[in-house]
Amino acid sequence: MHALLGSLTHFFVHSLELLVSLPPDQLITSLWPFLFLSLPRNLLTQFLVLGVALTPESRRKAIFRQKLAVRRPLVSVLLPGYNERDTLEGTVLSLRDQSYPNLEIIVVSDGSDDGMDRIGHRLAGRGWIRFFNHKVRGGKVSAANFALQAAHGDYIAICDADTTFDRDAIWRLMEEFYRPEVMAVAGNVRVRNAKTNLLTRCQALQYILSIGLGRRVAAWLGILFIVSGAFGAFRRSALEAVGGWDTGPGEDADLTIKLRLAGGQVAFAPAAVCMTDAPDRWWAFFRQQMRWNRSTVRFRLRKYGFLLLPWRRPGGTLNFLAAVDVILFQVVFAVMFPIYLIGLFFTYPALFPYLVCGVSLLYLCTSVVTYFIALALSERPLDDLKLLPYLPLYGLFIGWYLRTVRLLAYLDEFFFRSSFTEPYVPAHVQRETRKFQPW
Repeated sequence: MHALLGSLTHFFVHSLELLVSLPPDQLITSLWPFLFLSLPRNLLTQFLVLGVALTPESRRKAIFRQKLAVRRPLVSVLLPGYNERDTLEGTVLSLRDQSYPNLEIIVVSDGSDDGMDRIGHRLAGRGWIRFFNHKVRGGKVSAANFALQAAHGDYIAICDADTTFDRDAIWRLMEEFYRPEVMAVAGNVRVRNAKTNLLTRCQALQYILSIGLGRRVAAWLGILFIVSGAFGAFRRSALEAVGGWDTGPGEDADLTIKLRLAGGQVAFAPAAVCMTDAPDRWWAFFRQQMRWNRSTVRFRLRKYGFLLLPWRRPGGTLNFLAAVDVILFQVVFAVMFPIYLIGLFFTYPALFPYLVCGVSLLYLCTSVVTYFIALALSERPLDDLKLLPYLPLYGLFIGWYLRTVRLLAYLDEFFFRSSFTEPYVPAHVQRETRKFQPW
């Protein structure tokens, strides 16, 4: 073991020494994705996060919080679910324990066949929820839109039926509506089962850095393009004005873009924490990531590709910048990365393993800096600190595995439109959707 560690250390050190010794032109050729794309974006993100953390709270927000404590408008919490018998009661109990006192909880069982209806009727009999049981499955969007029509609140929160929440989560969401132009607020989703195995630990790091940190910056810049379907809140009037949710997968990002195009802004509430179980098996995780990333092509490129046209600028310059950020650093970078590696191999065949190792170490260094900034801002620093030993593996997880899965998903959706056969949405709904959605 000591010999192996010594060999690896020597290989890593030699890789870095090789990078440092390269002439400037070869260094640029070898590192251009890192130097011109990843590094500027990471540095910008890190400085902005520090700036956000040092920004004093708005006086308008403090005044709104005081008014909220007196007025307490009704918040309707929508829980559309399919076969959530084992988790529904825990989610409802977590919502009933919220410090925000004026909630109605609406549960819609979307054609479940696991006995979820029995749990729903029992909870409704206690007066804890309003429950609706759909015999035929119509998909999450169908259940969510039905729940929206049944809701009485001026504010709508939507959650997955297998999530739990910090006690002040709804309060924290509501506080972000202090600006009248804010139509939607994204909650902070974290991994509940991080201790299960290596896969869940890597996902926990991903959620901390991409959601807890990345969305904080995006919201501050005014380019946040996603309110997760796992936990978010909306002004009811805004939801109804854009027609609610459209058929997914990817319906959460689709709705967020519709709200932005209607002139609304999107906020992020880092202290509004929702806990969810991440996939703990590689095949389940692969399928989830394929579904999520297919929707990037389906909606962001096909349906809303016009946002990339700067001369049109629908909804303003910020929507253009937000679209460019997503497409450049997710789609374009994923497509370019294998091309970059192939070019690197044929340009420097003998040095290729060392160059790849050196580049990976550079990405790891930026991840370490980003991690410690996230740790400084975390509401669970002791839990997050336990993930530090897994940070090197996280670099491999994000840099290699996830980037490969994204590329497969993009190619699959681009050529085969597989999102229209995704079992996340029932087949009969997908068939009807495809008739009216050319994208």
